[in-house]
Parts: sequence; structure tokens; C-alpha cells
Amino acid sequence: MRIGLVEFLLILAIASLTIGPQVALFVDRWMRRANRANARAARRRAEYAAQMAVERDALLKRFRTASTVFGVCILLALVYALVFRPIDTPPQGYTAPDVRQDTGAAQTALAADHKGTLDLGEYQGVDCIRTQDGLVYAAAYDGAALKKRTSDLVRTDGGHDAAILSVDGELTGFAFDGSGDLWLSILTPGGGSLCRAAHDSWGTAVEQVVTQIDGAPLGDVSAVEAAPDGRIYFAVAASASAADGLESTLRTELLAHTGTGCVYVYDPAARTVQKVLGGVAGASGLALSRDGSTLFVADLGNRCVWSTAADARDLTAGGKNCQSFVSGLPGYPGALAMDADGTLYIGYRWARSSWLEKNADSTLLRGIALRAGRNLQEKLFSLPADAPCAEAVDTADGSWKRTVSSKGAGGVTALCPVESRLYLGLAGSEKVRSANL
Repeated sequence: MRIGLVEFLLILAIASLTIGPQVALFVDRWMRRANRANARAARRRAEYAAQMAVERDALLKRFRTASTVFGVCILLALVYALVFRPIDTPPQGYTAPDVRQDTGAAQTALAADHKGTLDLGEYQGVDCIRTQDGLVYAAAYDGAALKKRTSDLVRTDGGHDAAILSVDGELTGFAFDGSGDLWLSILTPGGGSLCRAAHDSWGTAVEQVVTQIDGAPLGDVSAVEAAPDGRIYFAVAASASAADGLESTLRTELLAHTGTGCVYVYDPAARTVQKVLGGVAGASGLALSRDGSTLFVADLGNRCVWSTAADARDLTAGGKNCQSFVSGLPGYPGALAMDADGTLYIGYRWARSSWLEKNADSTLLRGIALRAGRNLQEKLFSLPADAPCAEAVDTADGSWKRTVSSKGAGGVTALCPVESRLYLGLAGSEKVRSANL
């Protein structure tokens, strides 16, 4: 039988009245359970988020605490390293030397052509230059650390060069005596020594002559000079030596200003060593007058050159019988050389540091600079392009004859006048430069 529309509607009405309330109740209960489940899930998510926030805050707090502790430790380490860390040569207070006025000397620039340059090949530094029998000799090294350094004595005629002698360590200076023997000042990690190589055994035998003074190691020998009467003068830069070579010792003395540099004389006939001069703030160079009667000593820290009688003994720089020959120099003097006509040439290792001399009485600031290391120290003393690298003064009347400009070539570590030319060794350079006189 067919169900008409009216019957179908009546069936739907009866069904809705019969089971509709149960369905509605079931749906209501299901919705309530779903809402309760959603609420529990929301509470769990909220509790988890709150727990994560607490853990995150605790982690951030621990991280901030650790960062603060680490920062404080770094700061304390920095303060200790720059202020309280013990150093071998504590700075001493001193009075900064005066600044000299312009001398009006003739200006000369380093030669730029290859004729004015002697190429030493692979070497990275020149510590001393001398001439003998028309040939140029240079003490050069390869730039290695002092404990591994081997220095060579290189001979050149301008076209050819040859290493005729090698020594372990840094060959800081050498000089020929009247008989042709070679006297060497050599610096090693164990200390300095004055050595001799006989003229008939170059390259085969180097004899150590002086290695101690009164039972103590000789220290950082910086220069050697042979007198006409056969006596040998040698300089010790400072009583406290540095592990990185002569340059490090001189930089240390420049900042510390201990004034413990000395000059000694060795008598080969009597085999005795005597002290000539003490109290030098970095004995960095020596020169003798041609007759051997007057000794000139470069004082790095006081920016001056002392002069004294060569036969004097146990003098103090600036004291009786030892006065400043030239002072107020524009840079820190190193190598000295005497010309045949009595002209004294002065090479400048570094330019005058206004910061250093402004803080001459501040041992704290200079102690910080002393602890800070080589890079900062080199910035304090770097030679500007327009600064003089060498000067010449007449020893007869004290008049300034010539100023040699560096043009950014660097500090002078060695110099040697030969007739109308001045040869110069420059810091870190493998070439011997020159200037026309």
C-alpha cells in the first residue's frame, strides 16, 4: 500500500514525539561531554604553557646569571692581566725629556732606485751594517722566533751576496778590530754573549769570550765597537732580558724605564771586563771617535746620546764625566755610526710617543701598556711617514748637518756611512737602503 503525504507526515510527527526527547537528551549529553573534554584539554594546554613559561624563565635566569658570572670573570681576568699581573720589569717613574727645536739641517730622502738598494734575498731584518776592504757586511736573520733564529753575516758588493758566517740566535752587532778579527754580540734565549771569530777561520769557529758579568748572565747585548787600541766595547740594553729578542727588550725598557742599561769594555790582552757606563735607559747603540778617545752611547728612553772618555770607568749616565752630547731627539735612538770626518749618525728605531711621555709619571698606565702586548706597543711607537729616520751631527762643534726622512720605510735598526752614501737597515726589510750624502 502506498503511503500518502499525509500519512508520511503523521508518521514523522509520531516518531519525533516518541524518540525526539531521547535524541535531544543524547545530543545534549554528548555535547556536555565534549565541552568537558575540551575544557580539560584547554586546562592541560594552559598548565603546559604555564609550566613551559616557568621553565623558560628559570632557564633565562640561569643563563643571565651564568652570563653575568662569565662577564665578571672576564672583567676580573682583564683587570688582572692589564693591571695586577706580575711583570719582570715594573715601570719606574721618570721625567720626560724635552722636545728639541728644529735644527735647520739639510733634508735628504732615501734613494728610491735599485742602485741605492742592496737586496739580501730571503732575509727579513738587518741588525748591523759594516764595511771592510770595500765590501758591505750585514747581520741579517730570517724573521723566525728568537729560540729558533739563525742569523747570518752576509757580504755583498752590490751585485752578489753570500752568507759567510752563521750563528744560532740573533746577531745584534759586529765589528772588525785592527787585526781583522770579527767581534760579535749574539743574543739567544739563554742570554747574550760577546764572541770572536778569527780572521782566518770565519764561518768555522766562533769563540765565546764574555757570557757573564759577576756571575750573572750577560743579558741582551745590543751593540759592539772595536777601539783602535784593540779593546772591545759592548752594550747591554737592560738588566732584564726579554724572550723575544732585542727589539722586545728595547720596547720593554722604553715603557718600564728601569735605567739599567750598561756599557762594558773587554781587554783581549788582559782578558778583563770592566764597566764603563751604567744607568742608561736602553743602551741601544755605540760609536767611537776615530782616535778612540771618546765613546758615544745611544740612550733610547731619554732620547739622547751620552758622551764620555773611552778610558773612563764606573760612570753613571748624566753624572760626573758623562754628559749628554745631544738631547731632545725627535725619536728614540738606536744604532750609531761614526764617519771618517767625525760626523756622528743617529738612527731612530721608533718615533717619539707623546702618550708615553705625557704619562711618564704614571707607572699604572705604562704598566698596562707593558702588559698589553706587542701590537699595542708598536702602535704607540710606529714611525710616521714624515718622521726622520736618521740624523747627522758634527762631533767637533755639535752642529746638525743632515736629516734623512723615511717616507714610511720604517724604523732604522742599523746604519753605516760609506764615502758619499749612508746605508740603512730598516725594521722587517730584506733590503739595505741608502741615502746620498
